[in-house]
Amino acid sequence: MKTTYMPLVVALIVLFTGCGGTDETEGKAVPVASIEIRTAEITRKIMVDARLEGIEEAVIYAAMPGIIEGVLVREGDTVIQGQQLVQLDSDQQTSAGTAAASAAVSAARANADNAATNLERLSMLFEAGSVSEQQYDAASAGATAAAAAVNRAYAGYTQARTLSDRSCIEAPFDGVVGRIWARTGNPAMGQPLISIVNPSGVKAHVYVSENHIHELSAGLPAVITLSSLGGTSYPGVVSAASSVVDPVSGLVPVEIQFEDSHGLIRPGMTGRITIEVETKEALVIPESALLRTVEGNQVALVVNGVAELRGIETGIFSEGMVEVISGLSSGDSLIVRGQSRVADGSEVVLVSE
Repeated sequence: MKTTYMPLVVALIVLFTGCGGTDETEGKAVPVASIEIRTAEITRKIMVDARLEGIEEAVIYAAMPGIIEGVLVREGDTVIQGQQLVQLDSDQQTSAGTAAASAAVSAARANADNAATNLERLSMLFEAGSVSEQQYDAASAGATAAAAAVNRAYAGYTQARTLSDRSCIEAPFDGVVGRIWARTGNPAMGQPLISIVNPSGVKAHVYVSENHIHELSAGLPAVITLSSLGGTSYPGVVSAASSVVDPVSGLVPVEIQFEDSHGLIRPGMTGRITIEVETKEALVIPESALLRTVEGNQVALVVNGVAELRGIETGIFSEGMVEVISGLSSGDSLIVRGQSRVADGSEVVLVSE
Protein backbone atom coordinates (compact mmCIF):
# COMPACT_ATOMS: atom_id res chain seq x y z
CA MET A 1 0.00 0.00 0.00
CA LYS A 2 2.84 2.39 0.80
CA THR A 3 4.26 1.85 -2.64
CA THR A 4 0.85 2.54 -4.18
CA TYR A 5 0.49 6.10 -2.60
CA MET A 6 4.12 7.21 -2.97
CA PRO A 7 3.69 8.82 -6.46
CA LEU A 8 0.69 10.80 -5.15
CA VAL A 9 2.68 12.15 -2.21
CA VAL A 10 5.53 13.17 -4.48
CA ALA A 11 3.11 14.96 -6.81
CA LEU A 12 1.56 16.91 -3.95
CA ILE A 13 5.00 18.00 -2.73
CA VAL A 14 5.88 19.25 -6.22
CA LEU A 15 2.54 21.06 -6.50
CA PHE A 16 2.91 22.92 -3.22
CA THR A 17 6.54 23.79 -4.04
CA GLY A 18 5.42 25.30 -7.34
CA CYS A 19 2.76 27.42 -5.67
CA GLY A 20 5.23 28.80 -3.18
CA GLY A 21 7.43 30.05 -6.04
CA THR A 22 5.24 33.18 -6.46
CA ASP A 23 7.00 34.91 -3.60
CA GLU A 24 10.33 34.47 -5.33
CA THR A 25 9.17 36.42 -8.43
CA GLU A 26 8.31 39.53 -6.46
CA GLY A 27 10.66 42.45 -7.29
CA LYS A 28 11.44 41.21 -10.76
CA ALA A 29 11.88 43.69 -13.66
CA VAL A 30 8.71 45.31 -15.06
CA PRO A 31 8.26 44.74 -18.81
CA VAL A 32 8.01 48.11 -20.65
CA ALA A 33 8.29 49.46 -24.19
CA SER A 34 10.28 52.59 -24.97
CA ILE A 35 11.18 54.93 -27.81
CA GLU A 36 14.09 57.27 -28.36
CA ILE A 37 13.08 60.93 -28.02
CA ARG A 38 13.79 62.98 -31.13
CA THR A 39 13.02 66.43 -32.51
CA ALA A 40 10.13 66.75 -34.94
CA GLU A 41 7.86 69.39 -36.44
CA ILE A 42 4.78 70.29 -34.40
CA THR A 43 2.03 72.79 -35.14
CA ARG A 44 -0.24 74.73 -32.81
CA LYS A 45 -3.74 74.64 -34.32
CA ILE A 46 -7.11 76.26 -33.81
CA MET A 47 -10.11 74.23 -34.98
CA VAL A 48 -13.60 75.59 -35.59
CA ASP A 49 -16.68 74.63 -37.60
CA ALA A 50 -17.92 77.06 -40.23
CA ARG A 51 -20.24 77.58 -43.19
CA LEU A 52 -18.73 78.84 -46.43
CA GLU A 53 -19.93 81.87 -48.38
CA GLY A 54 -18.92 83.45 -51.67
CA ILE A 55 -16.09 85.97 -51.69
CA GLU A 56 -18.36 88.15 -53.85
CA GLU A 57 -21.97 87.76 -52.81
CA ALA A 58 -24.81 90.24 -53.26
CA VAL A 59 -28.46 90.29 -52.23
CA ILE A 60 -30.17 92.74 -54.58
CA TYR A 61 -33.11 94.99 -53.69
CA ALA A 62 -35.10 97.33 -55.90
CA ALA A 63 -33.91 100.95 -55.85
CA MET A 64 -37.37 102.35 -56.59
CA PRO A 65 -41.03 101.34 -56.22
CA GLY A 66 -42.60 99.18 -58.87
CA ILE A 67 -44.30 95.93 -59.74
CA ILE A 68 -42.22 92.95 -60.86
CA GLU A 69 -42.98 92.53 -64.54
CA GLY A 70 -40.68 89.58 -65.22
CA VAL A 71 -37.88 87.42 -63.79
CA LEU A 72 -35.35 86.84 -66.56
CA VAL A 73 -33.12 84.18 -64.94
CA ARG A 74 -33.40 80.97 -62.94
CA GLU A 75 -31.56 79.73 -59.86
CA GLY A 76 -28.21 78.27 -60.85
CA ASP A 77 -27.88 80.33 -64.05
CA THR A 78 -24.48 81.80 -64.83
CA VAL A 79 -24.68 85.54 -65.48
CA ILE A 80 -22.26 88.29 -66.50
CA GLN A 81 -21.91 91.78 -65.11
CA GLY A 82 -24.67 94.05 -66.45
CA GLN A 83 -26.96 91.21 -67.52
CA GLN A 84 -30.65 91.92 -66.89
CA LEU A 85 -32.12 89.85 -64.08
CA VAL A 86 -35.51 91.32 -63.13
CA GLN A 87 -37.74 93.76 -65.01
CA LEU A 88 -39.89 96.21 -63.03
CA ASP A 89 -43.10 97.76 -64.36
CA SER A 90 -42.26 101.34 -63.46
CA ASP A 91 -42.00 102.82 -66.94
CA GLN A 92 -44.83 105.35 -66.52
CA GLN A 93 -43.30 106.82 -63.39
CA THR A 94 -39.77 106.92 -64.73
CA SER A 95 -40.80 108.25 -68.17
CA ALA A 96 -42.77 111.10 -66.61
CA GLY A 97 -39.88 111.95 -64.30
CA THR A 98 -37.35 111.85 -67.13
CA ALA A 99 -39.53 114.04 -69.36
CA ALA A 100 -40.00 116.63 -66.63
CA ALA A 101 -36.29 116.68 -65.90
CA SER A 102 -35.48 117.08 -69.60
CA ALA A 103 -37.89 120.02 -69.88
CA ALA A 104 -36.28 121.64 -66.84
CA VAL A 105 -32.85 121.36 -68.48
CA SER A 106 -34.15 123.00 -71.69
CA ALA A 107 -35.72 125.88 -69.76
CA ALA A 108 -32.61 126.44 -67.69
CA ARG A 109 -30.42 126.48 -70.79
CA ALA A 110 -32.70 129.04 -72.52
CA ASN A 111 -32.62 131.25 -69.44
CA ALA A 112 -28.83 130.94 -69.25
CA ASP A 113 -28.47 131.87 -72.92
CA ASN A 114 -30.63 134.98 -72.40
CA ALA A 115 -28.63 135.96 -69.31
CA ALA A 116 -25.37 135.53 -71.18
CA THR A 117 -26.61 137.62 -74.12
CA ASN A 118 -27.79 140.36 -71.77
CA LEU A 119 -24.46 140.36 -69.93
CA GLU A 120 -22.57 140.67 -73.19
CA ARG A 121 -24.75 143.67 -74.27
CA LEU A 122 -24.40 145.42 -70.89
CA SER A 123 -20.67 144.78 -70.90
CA MET A 124 -20.30 146.76 -74.12
CA LEU A 125 -22.52 149.58 -72.78
CA PHE A 126 -20.59 149.61 -69.48
CA GLU A 127 -17.32 150.09 -71.34
CA ALA A 128 -18.96 152.96 -73.26
CA GLY A 129 -20.17 154.51 -70.00
CA SER A 130 -23.85 154.11 -70.90
CA VAL A 131 -24.78 151.90 -67.89
CA SER A 132 -23.82 152.01 -64.27
CA GLU A 133 -21.53 149.58 -62.53
CA GLN A 134 -24.45 148.34 -60.46
CA GLN A 135 -26.40 147.42 -63.61
CA TYR A 136 -23.41 145.55 -64.97
CA ASP A 137 -22.84 143.66 -61.66
CA ALA A 138 -26.52 142.67 -61.55
CA ALA A 139 -26.32 141.28 -65.10
CA SER A 140 -23.15 139.39 -64.24
CA ALA A 141 -24.74 137.85 -61.13
CA GLY A 142 -27.82 136.88 -63.16
CA ALA A 143 -25.70 135.09 -65.76
CA THR A 144 -23.84 133.18 -63.03
CA ALA A 145 -27.09 132.13 -61.34
CA ALA A 146 -28.55 131.00 -64.67
CA ALA A 147 -25.49 128.84 -65.37
CA ALA A 148 -25.80 127.24 -61.91
CA ALA A 149 -29.47 126.53 -62.60
CA VAL A 150 -28.45 124.64 -65.74
CA ASN A 151 -26.12 122.43 -63.66
CA ARG A 152 -28.87 121.71 -61.14
CA ALA A 153 -31.36 120.86 -63.85
CA TYR A 154 -28.89 118.54 -65.53
CA ALA A 155 -28.21 116.78 -62.21
CA GLY A 156 -31.94 116.23 -61.81
CA TYR A 157 -32.13 114.83 -65.34
CA THR A 158 -29.21 112.46 -64.62
CA GLN A 159 -30.93 111.23 -61.47
CA ALA A 160 -34.17 110.65 -63.39
CA ARG A 161 -32.31 108.67 -66.04
CA THR A 162 -30.60 106.63 -63.33
CA LEU A 163 -33.96 105.74 -61.81
CA SER A 164 -35.17 104.81 -65.27
CA ASP A 165 -32.20 102.50 -65.72
CA ARG A 166 -32.90 100.93 -62.34
CA SER A 167 -36.29 99.76 -63.51
CA CYS A 168 -34.31 96.78 -64.78
CA ILE A 169 -32.24 94.95 -62.13
CA GLU A 170 -28.81 94.00 -63.48
CA ALA A 171 -26.06 91.66 -62.27
CA PRO A 172 -23.42 93.66 -60.34
CA PHE A 173 -20.65 91.18 -61.27
CA ASP A 174 -20.04 87.88 -63.04
CA GLY A 175 -21.44 85.02 -61.00
CA VAL A 176 -24.15 82.45 -60.45
CA VAL A 177 -27.75 83.13 -59.47
CA GLY A 178 -28.24 81.86 -55.93
CA ARG A 179 -31.76 82.38 -54.67
CA ILE A 180 -34.68 84.17 -56.33
CA TRP A 181 -37.36 85.79 -54.19
CA ALA A 182 -38.85 87.91 -56.96
CA ARG A 183 -42.24 86.77 -58.29
CA THR A 184 -44.02 88.31 -61.29
CA GLY A 185 -46.83 90.59 -60.18
CA ASN A 186 -45.47 91.21 -56.67
CA PRO A 187 -44.35 94.65 -55.45
CA ALA A 188 -40.59 95.16 -55.62
CA MET A 189 -39.89 97.38 -52.62
CA GLY A 190 -39.04 96.20 -49.11
CA GLN A 191 -37.86 92.68 -49.92
CA PRO A 192 -34.83 91.06 -51.57
CA LEU A 193 -35.29 90.19 -55.21
CA ILE A 194 -32.34 87.98 -56.10
CA SER A 195 -28.91 86.89 -54.86
CA ILE A 196 -25.75 86.55 -56.95
CA VAL A 197 -22.61 84.65 -55.90
CA ASN A 198 -19.19 84.59 -57.54
CA PRO A 199 -18.15 80.90 -57.24
CA SER A 200 -14.50 81.50 -58.14
CA GLY A 201 -13.61 81.67 -54.46
CA VAL A 202 -15.15 81.09 -51.05
CA LYS A 203 -14.57 82.43 -47.58
CA ALA A 204 -15.66 81.77 -44.04
CA HIS A 205 -16.30 84.10 -41.13
CA VAL A 206 -15.49 82.34 -37.85
CA TYR A 207 -15.20 83.31 -34.20
CA VAL A 208 -12.43 81.90 -31.99
CA SER A 209 -11.60 82.11 -28.31
CA GLU A 210 -10.07 85.35 -27.04
CA ASN A 211 -7.15 83.23 -25.79
CA HIS A 212 -5.86 83.23 -29.37
CA ILE A 213 -6.16 86.97 -30.06
CA HIS A 214 -2.38 87.58 -29.97
CA GLU A 215 -1.65 84.52 -32.13
CA LEU A 216 -3.90 85.45 -35.05
CA SER A 217 -2.87 87.55 -38.03
CA ALA A 218 -3.53 87.80 -41.75
CA GLY A 219 -1.49 85.36 -43.81
CA LEU A 220 -1.67 82.35 -41.49
CA PRO A 221 -2.28 79.07 -43.37
CA ALA A 222 -5.57 77.25 -42.91
CA VAL A 223 -7.29 74.10 -44.15
CA ILE A 224 -10.96 73.19 -44.44
CA THR A 225 -12.17 69.59 -44.44
CA LEU A 226 -15.56 69.02 -46.08
CA SER A 227 -17.51 65.90 -45.19
CA SER A 228 -19.83 66.52 -48.15
CA LEU A 229 -16.82 66.01 -50.45
CA GLY A 230 -15.67 62.79 -48.79
CA GLY A 231 -13.50 64.45 -46.16
CA THR A 232 -11.34 66.20 -48.77
CA SER A 233 -9.26 69.09 -47.45
CA TYR A 234 -8.65 72.39 -49.25
CA PRO A 235 -5.96 74.97 -48.44
CA GLY A 236 -6.72 78.52 -47.46
CA VAL A 237 -5.31 81.57 -45.75
CA VAL A 238 -6.44 83.94 -43.00
CA SER A 239 -7.40 87.11 -44.89
CA ALA A 240 -8.35 89.18 -41.83
CA ALA A 241 -8.22 88.81 -38.05
CA SER A 242 -9.69 91.32 -35.63
CA SER A 243 -7.43 92.84 -32.99
CA VAL A 244 -10.35 93.26 -30.59
CA VAL A 245 -12.83 90.91 -28.96
CA ASP A 246 -16.42 91.09 -30.16
CA PRO A 247 -18.37 92.60 -27.24
CA VAL A 248 -21.49 90.53 -27.95
CA SER A 249 -20.04 87.03 -28.35
CA GLY A 250 -16.81 87.50 -26.41
CA LEU A 251 -14.95 85.91 -29.34
CA VAL A 252 -12.47 87.12 -31.97
CA PRO A 253 -13.79 87.49 -35.56
CA VAL A 254 -11.59 85.92 -38.25
CA GLU A 255 -12.05 85.75 -42.04
CA ILE A 256 -10.50 82.91 -44.06
CA GLN A 257 -10.39 82.52 -47.84
CA PHE A 258 -10.03 79.16 -49.61
CA GLU A 259 -8.78 78.08 -53.02
CA ASP A 260 -10.52 75.54 -55.25
CA SER A 261 -8.93 75.08 -58.66
CA HIS A 262 -11.41 72.31 -59.53
CA GLY A 263 -14.53 74.33 -58.71
CA LEU A 264 -15.97 71.75 -56.31
CA ILE A 265 -16.46 73.96 -53.25
CA ARG A 266 -19.81 75.72 -53.10
CA PRO A 267 -21.05 78.55 -50.89
CA GLY A 268 -23.25 77.14 -48.14
CA MET A 269 -21.14 74.02 -47.52
CA THR A 270 -20.06 73.35 -43.93
CA GLY A 271 -16.74 72.00 -42.79
CA ARG A 272 -14.08 71.85 -40.10
CA ILE A 273 -11.48 74.61 -40.37
CA THR A 274 -7.97 74.26 -38.98
CA ILE A 275 -5.88 77.43 -38.60
CA GLU A 276 -2.16 76.72 -38.27
CA VAL A 277 -1.03 79.31 -35.76
CA GLU A 278 2.57 78.21 -35.15
CA THR A 279 4.87 75.52 -36.56
CA LYS A 280 8.32 74.73 -35.17
CA GLU A 281 10.94 72.03 -34.62
CA ALA A 282 10.96 70.75 -31.04
CA LEU A 283 11.39 67.70 -28.81
CA VAL A 284 8.13 65.83 -29.29
CA ILE A 285 6.67 62.86 -27.39
CA PRO A 286 3.33 61.01 -27.54
CA GLU A 287 0.70 62.57 -25.29
CA SER A 288 -0.19 59.04 -24.07
CA ALA A 289 3.25 58.80 -22.41
CA LEU A 290 2.43 61.60 -19.94
CA LEU A 291 1.89 60.83 -16.26
CA ARG A 292 -0.33 63.58 -14.88
CA THR A 293 0.23 64.15 -11.17
CA VAL A 294 -0.60 66.83 -8.62
CA GLU A 295 2.93 68.15 -9.08
CA GLY A 296 2.48 68.45 -12.84
CA ASN A 297 3.31 66.38 -15.90
CA GLN A 298 5.86 63.60 -15.56
CA VAL A 299 7.30 60.91 -17.82
CA ALA A 300 9.09 57.64 -17.12
CA LEU A 301 12.52 57.07 -18.67
CA VAL A 302 14.76 54.03 -18.89
CA VAL A 303 18.17 54.85 -17.39
CA ASN A 304 20.68 52.02 -16.91
CA GLY A 305 17.97 49.40 -16.72
CA VAL A 306 15.78 51.16 -14.16
CA ALA A 307 12.84 53.55 -14.40
CA GLU A 308 13.38 57.22 -13.67
CA LEU A 309 10.38 59.51 -13.17
CA ARG A 310 11.06 63.04 -14.35
CA GLY A 311 8.97 66.21 -14.33
CA ILE A 312 8.70 68.08 -17.63
CA GLU A 313 7.38 71.38 -18.96
CA THR A 314 5.10 71.03 -21.97
CA GLY A 315 4.26 73.38 -24.84
CA ILE A 316 2.13 72.68 -27.90
CA PHE A 317 -0.40 69.83 -27.86
CA SER A 318 -1.28 68.69 -31.38
CA GLU A 319 -2.85 65.52 -32.78
CA GLY A 320 -1.75 63.25 -29.96
CA MET A 321 1.78 64.67 -29.69
CA VAL A 322 3.27 67.08 -27.14
CA GLU A 323 6.12 69.55 -27.31
CA VAL A 324 8.58 69.21 -24.40
CA ILE A 325 10.07 72.57 -23.44
CA SER A 326 12.30 71.34 -20.62
CA GLY A 327 13.10 68.21 -18.65
CA LEU A 328 14.16 65.91 -21.49
CA SER A 329 16.95 65.66 -24.06
CA SER A 330 17.17 64.23 -27.53
CA GLY A 331 18.14 60.57 -27.31
CA ASP A 332 16.48 59.89 -23.94
CA SER A 333 14.68 56.53 -23.73
CA LEU A 334 11.02 57.25 -23.01
CA ILE A 335 8.71 54.55 -21.68
CA VAL A 336 5.55 54.58 -23.80
CA ARG A 337 3.96 51.34 -22.55
CA GLY A 338 3.98 50.20 -18.96
CA GLN A 339 4.87 53.62 -17.52
CA SER A 340 1.93 53.55 -15.12
CA ARG A 341 3.23 50.31 -13.54
CA VAL A 342 6.68 51.56 -12.59
CA ALA A 343 7.96 53.63 -9.69
CA ASP A 344 11.08 55.72 -9.52
CA GLY A 345 13.98 53.22 -9.42
CA SER A 346 11.97 50.17 -10.56
CA GLU A 347 13.92 47.63 -12.56
CA VAL A 348 12.56 47.34 -16.08
CA VAL A 349 12.99 45.00 -18.99
CA LEU A 350 12.44 46.25 -22.51
CA VAL A 351 9.97 44.43 -24.74
CA SER A 352 9.01 45.16 -28.32
CA GLU A 353 6.00 47.36 -28.99
